[in-house]
Order: sequence, then C-alpha cells, then structure tokens
Amino acid sequence: MKVLLTGTSGNLGSRVLQSILEHDLIPTSDLIISTTSPNKVSTLAKQKNIPIVQGDLTQPEQLQRSYADSGADILFLVSYPSPSVERWLHHKTAIEAAKASGCIKLIIYTSLMFGGKTGMQSVAGVQQAHIKTVEYLADSGMDYVVLRQGIYVESWWLYAGFQPYPIPKDNSDDIVFVIPEDGPVAWVTWDDLGEGTAKILAKLAKGDREYVGKTLNLTGSRATTITHVAQLLEESSGRKVEVKIVGKEAAKKFHLKDGKREEWLVESWVGWFDGLKNGECEVVDPLLGQILGRSPRGIEECARELFLPQEAQTKAWH
Repeated sequence: MKVLLTGTSGNLGSRVLQSILEHDLIPTSDLIISTTSPNKVSTLAKQKNIPIVQGDLTQPEQLQRSYADSGADILFLVSYPSPSVERWLHHKTAIEAAKASGCIKLIIYTSLMFGGKTGMQSVAGVQQAHIKTVEYLADSGMDYVVLRQGIYVESWWLYAGFQPYPIPKDNSDDIVFVIPEDGPVAWVTWDDLGEGTAKILAKLAKGDREYVGKTLNLTGSRATTITHVAQLLEESSGRKVEVKIVGKEAAKKFHLKDGKREEWLVESWVGWFDGLKNGECEVVDPLLGQILGRSPRGIEECARELFLPQEAQTKAWH
C-alpha cells in the first residue's frame, strides 16, 4: 500500500522517513511526501526519487486535491507543531481531506503521552488538541491508528525551566531549575520513536491490521522526575544544580520577567506541570521496546551526550 508521509522535515517525521529508508522498511515506490516546504525534504529522499506533493493544512481545497491525486492508501499525519488547542483544526482539515480523497483508507496520527494510559483525559493544555483530534478521528468513519509519542529526551531543557541548551562551555555558574511542579516522565529519544514508528508504518503498509482502531503508547522504559534530571545534569556537567518548585504563578512570573518569552508560550508551559503533578506522563509501556527489539534509551542513557557542554544542538518542540 502507498503511504503519504507528513512532517518529514520535523524532528520526529524526519527520523521516521530516515528509518524507513535506511532499513528498507517500505519500498520507495510506495512512499509519497506531503509538505509545504519541498526545499526541506532530505537529500536521501530526493536521491531515492520519492514523489513530493504540496500539502498545506491551512488550504483545505488544495489539500483535498493533493491527497486525491497522490493515490495513497495510508496517511501518516504528524501533529501540527504548536502547543495551541486550535491546532486540532489543522488535523481536522487533514482528516476531512483524506476522507474526501477517495483513496486514503487509513490514517495514522501522532499524539502525545500526556493523559495517562489513554491520553483522553488530561489537565494539560498541550494535550487538548490531541484529545479533540482523536475524538474526531474516531467518529470520522475512517480506519485509524493513534501513536502516542513519549516525551522527548531532547526536550528536557523545556521541562527544566527553559535551560540554555546546549550547556554553555564557558559558564561554570550554578544552574537553577525554576518550575511550577514536578512529576515522573517516561522520557524517550527521537531516534527510538522514529524507528519504532517507522516499523509500525511498515507493518500497516503490508496490510497487517493488528493495530487498526487502537491507540499505541510509545514510551521509555522508566519514568524519571525533573528533580532526578537535575541530579543527572549535576553529575554530568560538574556544576551545582538546584531545583525550585514554586507553583504556577511564581514560575510564570519568573520566566516572563526577562522578556525573552511570549506570554502565551509560558502560559502553555506552566500547564504541562499540572499533568506532570497528576502522573499523566509516568506511564511506561513495553510496546516500543518490543518493536525495536531492545530497550528504548531514556534520559539516564543519554545524560552524558545531553549534559556535557557542547556548541550547538537542535531544540525540541512538541
């Protein structure tokens, strides 16, 4: 079956595509890339001559034509990169375009590991768009699979109170995490999520329906608090790290005072910690490890490469 891939220039989607190509999981003749930025498509994908189609989630009529012309059987829909609940409307546009395409029969959607075991009840604002999308998808009449992506190891700096990342080489000052609350997180790397997701796509592309109609939790193998992340940072960097848990209002005020961040961003960020405090991100599911054939890497395994002072790394967003 032909698979239409979205989000292939992002942190997750690029790794999904890379894993598909490096491991020959799906024939390149069965792949199509949907993007608003053809110039950002990977060199490897271009070398493989994978067709590229225009796919703008803000242009419903164009998107429907694009999906229909693709001839794809499966849509891999990576969630729109924004913390706003309104992003679900872009997902709705994609679902409607897929349904109207006449060819797409299965949608694979990437959600997030807030909301405990199901993801459908969460106090975190960042999860609300996913809840609305999954509800709409379930009522759409389309076959679907929901892939809940674990919290990225590479996003630790956000959860640690907007820390400079990478750790500056020329700074030996103490580090302070100013956060609203704390809670356990089953961290997992982009690479492991990308490979695991690619293998799930390949299974579905072969017509295997084991996962159809299901929500799959792709998590790390253990849950680690932000306070423990601070301990790992201290051990790896040699700098003293202090964690200050100050509540939502004080944390919001602190992170707005230097003028480096917009209020909507900080408002969304403090809401994540309501979910953490409630244990929404502590779910550990063995599925990803079973798919990979090895234990997924968590923040402990990545501590040295994450926390040693470096020149530059790509920052993560959901």
